[in-house]
Amino acid sequence: MKKVNIIFLAFMMLFAFSCEDQLELEPSQSLSESEALSDINGLQTALYGAYDGLQSVAYYGREFLVMPEVEANLVYLSLNNSNRFVSSYNYQWTPTTGDIVDMWNVPYATLLRANNIINNIDDTEGDAAQKNQIKGEALAIRALVHFDLVRFFAKQYTNSTATPASDLGVPIVLEAKIDEPARNTIEEVYNQVIADLNAARAIIGDEGIHRFNPDAVDALLARVYLYKGDNSMAVQKAAAVIGSGSYSLAGDFAAMFEAPGSSEEILTLKTESSENRGSDNLGSIYNPDSYGDIRVSQDLIGLYEENDQRAGLIYEFEDGEMYHSKYLLQEGIPGLHSPKILRLGEIHLIRAEANFKLGNTADALAEINALRAARGASTLNAITFQDIIDERHRELAFEGHTTFDYWRNNLSMVRQQCNTGLEVNSPCEITPDNFQTVHPIPQREMDVNQNMVQNQGYLQ
Repeated sequence: MKKVNIIFLAFMMLFAFSCEDQLELEPSQSLSESEALSDINGLQTALYGAYDGLQSVAYYGREFLVMPEVEANLVYLSLNNSNRFVSSYNYQWTPTTGDIVDMWNVPYATLLRANNIINNIDDTEGDAAQKNQIKGEALAIRALVHFDLVRFFAKQYTNSTATPASDLGVPIVLEAKIDEPARNTIEEVYNQVIADLNAARAIIGDEGIHRFNPDAVDALLARVYLYKGDNSMAVQKAAAVIGSGSYSLAGDFAAMFEAPGSSEEILTLKTESSENRGSDNLGSIYNPDSYGDIRVSQDLIGLYEENDQRAGLIYEFEDGEMYHSKYLLQEGIPGLHSPKILRLGEIHLIRAEANFKLGNTADALAEINALRAARGASTLNAITFQDIIDERHRELAFEGHTTFDYWRNNLSMVRQQCNTGLEVNSPCEITPDNFQTVHPIPQREMDVNQNMVQNQGYLQ
């Protein structure tokens, strides 16, 4: 039997999740190339399809924001649960776990949408400036997807167990074609991500916060450089975003999450009310009036001061347990949310962390205090690296950063609230050298792609 491969599977997934998406923008891959990409309108529709891929429930619509949190210690999975994210909380996933499979297939299908644009746009008739804009956004999407995949399925670049020049990352896919690609090294993937972002930055214009714009490209570069350990470049790119003067820290932290469009959003995937997925909305997994499976742990609650605005998002429900309202509702729709992929609060934290690692502790302290002042927290007189990690927890909780922050900084994930009778039984500590800090390659991919190599610890 002829082998099916990664790209074919991604095509199948593309059709699957394009049917569920509420935008109902027909993806370019469902049309012949001549129909879909023959003019600017076709290219623009294809670009909307790529953004739609990012919004999938199996990507930024839920899974990719939830899994790095439920695998950490700021939340816990209640014994009273709907059987979602159990394998993530107790670190019992396998190469056939559905969430793991989805986190491979859907991003790669999204890459196909972006690549279909990039591969064909130069030969398509149309205004040069419009073509540059569309191509620039597609390049930025491709960079984001590759970066997310390598974070999820490979060691973190700066992890002490990693040798980025030789350790396997994920396959770099630059063409929408049938193939069986092997895994590139971690370093090669990062180099491709940075190259795509720099290429995008050179041609992209500003179409607002709901699409990639020049500041969003710089903000993503700041994040990538921080993960790569290039702290000088992380500071430089973060400074470019902050120095643009286009953004300011939100005065009302809670209100920022009730609707898209706050003063500190750099890139937000806008979710329209027509895209309501009901119980599959991002907030439903946290909302006690819906699934409410995932609840706030004392590990996070103990980090907040009384007057910190961010603590105001945590509330006690009638069952006596603690929940958060970051994704409670949008436009009156429970659980609906427009994911804030990049926002100013994170950029301040990136510059603080990078400056601290460069030895610029005074600059790092000033950065953290500026953020804390905006959130109503007290001023720090001195700063340690743990202070920066704690501030990231306070600021970015539930936004899909926590386990990545542990592993890339060679920190153990320790659950102080663990196996108390409220939570699903789970390991109370995962060290940064544990093989489970990296997720397995899906078994289906291993079965059909003869060039694929499984991650250590998951070999059968």
